[in-house]
Amino acid sequence: MSYFKIDRIIETEVLVVGGGGAAARAALSAAQAGADVRMAIKAKWLGSGSTATAFSELLAIAAAIGHADERDHPEIHYEDTLDAGRGFIDPELVWTLASEVPDRIQDLIDIGLNFDKVEDGKLVQGMSDFATYPRTCRVNGVTARHILVALSKQIKNHNVPIDENTAVFKLITDKSNKISGALAINKDTEEMILYKTPSVILACGGAHHIYKYAVGTSDMVGNGYAMANELGVPLINMEFIQIGPGAIQPSITLLSGPVWKPKPILTNNKGKDILEKHVPQHVDIDDVYNHKVFPFTISTAAYYLDTSIQKELESNPTPNGGVWCTMRPGSESIVDQKMPKTKGVLKSKGIDVFKDKFEVALVAQCMNGGALIESPDGTTNVSGLFIAGETAGGVRGPDRPGGNSLAEGQVFGHRTGSAAAAYSQKTTSNDSLEQETLAALNNLNSWIENSKGEKDLVEAVESVKEMMYKNCLVIRNEERLDTALKHVNELERSLEAGEYQINMQNISTAIDLKHMLVTSKAIILSAKTRTESRSCHYREDYPNKDDANWIKSIYVTQKDGEMQVNTRQWPSKRVSERSEAKL
Repeated sequence: MSYFKIDRIIETEVLVVGGGGAAARAALSAAQAGADVRMAIKAKWLGSGSTATAFSELLAIAAAIGHADERDHPEIHYEDTLDAGRGFIDPELVWTLASEVPDRIQDLIDIGLNFDKVEDGKLVQGMSDFATYPRTCRVNGVTARHILVALSKQIKNHNVPIDENTAVFKLITDKSNKISGALAINKDTEEMILYKTPSVILACGGAHHIYKYAVGTSDMVGNGYAMANELGVPLINMEFIQIGPGAIQPSITLLSGPVWKPKPILTNNKGKDILEKHVPQHVDIDDVYNHKVFPFTISTAAYYLDTSIQKELESNPTPNGGVWCTMRPGSESIVDQKMPKTKGVLKSKGIDVFKDKFEVALVAQCMNGGALIESPDGTTNVSGLFIAGETAGGVRGPDRPGGNSLAEGQVFGHRTGSAAAAYSQKTTSNDSLEQETLAALNNLNSWIENSKGEKDLVEAVESVKEMMYKNCLVIRNEERLDTALKHVNELERSLEAGEYQINMQNISTAIDLKHMLVTSKAIILSAKTRTESRSCHYREDYPNKDDANWIKSIYVTQKDGEMQVNTRQWPSKRVSERSEAKL
């Protein structure tokens, strides 16, 4: 029996999958280049993903424009970024990021984005981690959303159609491995949509929500990674995930570096100070607070704050699985000075930081890894497939300098949009997608036909989040990772064996579960392979950094449905080695 058929066919020259900052920039640039562009967004436009919801005291976009210190130049930004990931990231991508983001900042100014300024009209620029000079530009603490709104107005002016609540789940290639289309489900109407297109830009964010607690919105479960990997695109640096403390009730609020300057007290559910309990006597607890930034890193004494939280999550957790946070008496002035925006956001959620204790747990924020791009234009080893933003891998290694995330979205969003437009205008889409489309639909039909079991898909999705949160958070070891891998393998087996209740109404959940399992397995295998501790990757059983063996990236590919793990090291170029033409 055939449960699924194509309800609607949409032809477009460029299909942008995603609705965040990188996707919006890509769609705008493709439209500006003259292409017929369409966006497919898994949830609501301007209401989902990382860009629309991002917040922290330090949220900003990095650009070496020299307004705060004229000594700052793209060459310095390049060196700073490369120093944070030398051997793990592609120097060509890093140079593209550093050298072109000033132009993208000017683009945003030209379309009306009002960056914070000082009295002489220059942009306010702040210091961030790994930066030699102040270079992060901001807009009133919610820079990401302001960028997205500014871009959205331009997208509307270019009449780019936006398909909301439309989950692209399958990329279709022809016999020569060129993109020829994509399949999607509209979650409102349950329509099956076939996009006929020669070029697809995957800019659909990361996979934070394969964890129990995460920023962003719940739709971010690694769909882009899984779809790219299915076509043979390697997933690289997947073990490096930015995780750190956040308030978890009534909703997630990330707690960045300034929040820890007042030295709030963290206690378990029995009222015990967790730092006094877990920080060794030879370590000064004040150093733990003073060095604390977001995300977790093994590089400083702040390491003990995150690991202490995780230990209490497993022994004496609060009702929602966290620890209690209370501001110290007499800290009012430093709270108002260092964390006014966070105080205000928590107040809007019903938490008075001077009167209330609130629950804090570890929260996933950003994937440093992603699907490997092979050029600054976001090209991949699949013709017609472009990748940008957090979905892309190769420009982030163990550490991601502050402000670079928003910068990446604008630089590589613009480049992929322009490149996809040029590609599509010289490439015609496959007139006949029947065979490839039929195979994809048959796979969905077989899921329903073979669904004989009683297991619940939603419970399976939640079990993945709980499993990753317990076993692949900031404290990792072989036993935890083996447990996680066993769980993923069992869920994969059950899904393929028809042990879940799958029907036309919950097929999107089944697809998400499959994509979550692919992404989770890539993370677990990468973490198992990296037998050292480095930056945000902490192996309890291999606690030391091993530069002799591990200054290289781990990447995961699929062959005949099986994942394979390999390693790669990029050359350690310096900016002085680049040609004068590129400077």
